[in-house]
Amino acid sequence: MFGWLKKMTGGARKPAPPPVPQGPLPEADLRLAMERLCAPLIFSKPANIDPFATMFGAVRLERKGELWPNCNGTPMWPLCQINLMQAPERPDALRDLSLITLFISADHARAPTRIIDTAKPDSSDTWALRSYSTLEGLTIPRASAHGSPLLPRLGEWAEPGADYANHDMAGHVIDTEANDIHAYDWCQTLAITKLGGWPATVQSEPWWDYQSTTDTWDFVLQIESEPKAGWHGWGDGAAFIARSRERPSLWAIDVQFT
Repeated sequence: MFGWLKKMTGGARKPAPPPVPQGPLPEADLRLAMERLCAPLIFSKPANIDPFATMFGAVRLERKGELWPNCNGTPMWPLCQINLMQAPERPDALRDLSLITLFISADHARAPTRIIDTAKPDSSDTWALRSYSTLEGLTIPRASAHGSPLLPRLGEWAEPGADYANHDMAGHVIDTEANDIHAYDWCQTLAITKLGGWPATVQSEPWWDYQSTTDTWDFVLQIESEPKAGWHGWGDGAAFIARSRERPSLWAIDVQFT
């Protein structure tokens, strides 16, 4: 097992979780082991004027004095804004936050930055994430001329639902040699923009960084292509975002294309 994934799935927690059970499991136990709650987001309607709304293709809040993020001097596109206070379910790793906003460079796919430090933003990073512990004092930003082709869409929360580990991830909670996860209709990983749950991988397990790290990464957010917002940046793939438990200002992304 990769060390980063062992930590992401709980191997570094204190106390450590029980070991992966070996051998076949009764269906009820199998389902329990593979289940996590997630909060899906639907972006279909045009965004309204509420600056505190969750939305895709727009960012309408910032801390006073913040500058619009740029990559090597070029203003980034506003990708999404997520009001966590309105989420019906959210990962434990986000419970200290009220809002996150994400930006991305137009050429992010060519040489994506994998890990960013929100405490020390780097102007060469190809994506940016801003996090806010409270909504109080936030203001409407003065956006730079970023030329984004995205169409702002309102984010509507679907009911929280069960999300199940796919074959890339299941081996870290069950014995996949003794249990056929494809035999159960309920064993589905939601391939939708969502908070929490499991990453709906399209190539392999998420890989947050190619360099050695001692951080424990918690998967917190999946972002799919959103065609109604004009976002096809990852084709039929997705972006998986994680946060460091030891250094909460560190965020990581793994983009998988198909």
